Amino acid sequence: EAERIRRCRGRVFALRDEPEVARLWLPNANTPGLAMARAFGDFCLKDFGLISVPEISHRHITEKDEFIVLATDGVWDVLSNKEVVDIVAMASTRSSAARYVVESAGRAWRLRYPTSRVDDCAVVCLFLNTDSSNSVSAAKAIVGGSPDGIAVLSDEQEPPQPTF
Repeated sequence: EAERIRRCRGRVFALRDEPEVARLWLPNANTPGLAMARAFGDFCLKDFGLISVPEISHRHITEKDEFIVLATDGVWDVLSNKEVVDIVAMASTRSSAARYVVESAGRAWRLRYPTSRVDDCAVVCLFLNTDSSNSVSAAKAIVGGSPDGIAVLSDEQEPPQPTF
C-alpha cells in the first residue's frame, strides 16, 4: 500500500505520538493524515494513492460462528479483534452488544488520546444461529456528533443528519 501511495506522489509517515500508525498525507501539505490507504471519501487524496477498492477476504461460516461485527476504523483503531469479540460475547442482550462496543471504543479513545477528539465509531453486530430458528438478528450503534464524542443510538433510533 505504501509503495502504491508513494508512486502516486502521496507521502506516508507516522506522527511522533503515534509511531505505530502510518498515515497518508498530501505531497506538499501536512494534511489530512489519513490512517488508511483504502477509503470512501477523502477525495483530496484520490490522486495521491488513496483508493476505494476494498481488500477482501472470505471464510466459511460454521455452526461455531456466533456473530459478525462490522465496525468503522474508529473502533478498530483503539480496540483489538479479541476485545471486540469479548465485549459482544459478554453483552447482556444482543440488542446492547453494538452499544457496548461503541461505548468501550469511546472510553479507549479518551484514555489513549486524551487531547484528541474521539473518532466516529459505528458498529453493527450480526448474530448468527439464533436460539430457536435459523433467522439472523442485528444490533447497531454509532458514536459521534456530541461535544464529548459519545452519542449512542439504540437499534430503533435513526442516525442524526449531518449539519453543514
